[in-house]
Amino acid sequence: MFDEKDLQMKEAFPARRKGVAARAGEWSARNRKKAIWGWLAFVLLAVVVGGAIGTKHMRNSEGGAGEAARAQRILDDAFPRTSSETVLIQSSAHRPGDPAFQAAVKDVARRLDALPRVTGIKLPSPAAGGISKDGRTAIVRFEISGDSDQAKKHVQPMLDAVAAAQRAHPGFRIEEFGDASVTKALDDSIGKDFKRAERLSIPITLLILILAFGALVAAGLPVILAISAVAATLGLVAIPSQIFPVDSGIASVVLLIGMAVGVDYSLFYLRREREERERGLEPRGGGGGGGGHPGGAPRGGGGNKKKKR
Repeated sequence: MFDEKDLQMKEAFPARRKGVAARAGEWSARNRKKAIWGWLAFVLLAVVVGGAIGTKHMRNSEGGAGEAARAQRILDDAFPRTSSETVLIQSSAHRPGDPAFQAAVKDVARRLDALPRVTGIKLPSPAAGGISKDGRTAIVRFEISGDSDQAKKHVQPMLDAVAAAQRAHPGFRIEEFGDASVTKALDDSIGKDFKRAERLSIPITLLILILAFGALVAAGLPVILAISAVAATLGLVAIPSQIFPVDSGIASVVLLIGMAVGVDYSLFYLRREREERERGLEPRGGGGGGGGHPGGAPRGGGGNKKKKR
């Protein structure tokens, strides 16, 4: 027999045909081993495929919107640009005409000229410019051959050469700045943020769940599910990115949203399951009926039945 609360639930959620999510949930509950191993195989396949084809990121000109972005794409297609870099050489004790300053400038130029992708080196001079009005700073300009959007992948040897020049002339300030070096620095910063999020968010989330559940296994399941979903998503994103390139920061976004949604949805499901167990119901279809209710909320009673007293 149904109590009054059961009747209210039946009126609130009238019987209707179950959706795909509901049927998948019930099948998974009845075939747990197949569901678990199938999911792990899917995650592994997604990671392997994504790693094999690689994720294609947007070009610099594709980051805008509207007519300005369209005009920039037309210019890039018609007039391919090289990436420009600038090396700043500064000293408070020497002037550009001093032998020590000239030695530092020539050393930077020599190190850069030895690299295969460096072209168009321009040294500072009173006639050609590149010397500040106060006489303390000079700049060396050069170009990185090839596509400007790929220059960030080739700029590291130039950065190493400039760093070596800095070590060879400790009395000077020698630093590099330009399109490729800035883009690489941003990408490296995003990568560090992603690794920092991995180191911090996952352990903190696991610790909070351990305190909430009081058991490592119960706390670890939502985290493992979320991590596996993030890994699969990052792999699958590589496929459409071949046609629709994605932003370079997509990994951080997927990690943050994936961990939040994965853990939150698991906890929400467990809370609803416990509520229905307290009402005297037992799961028959693993709570698969959630997909058939408004909003798709996981309600453990989708296939539940009243416990026999």
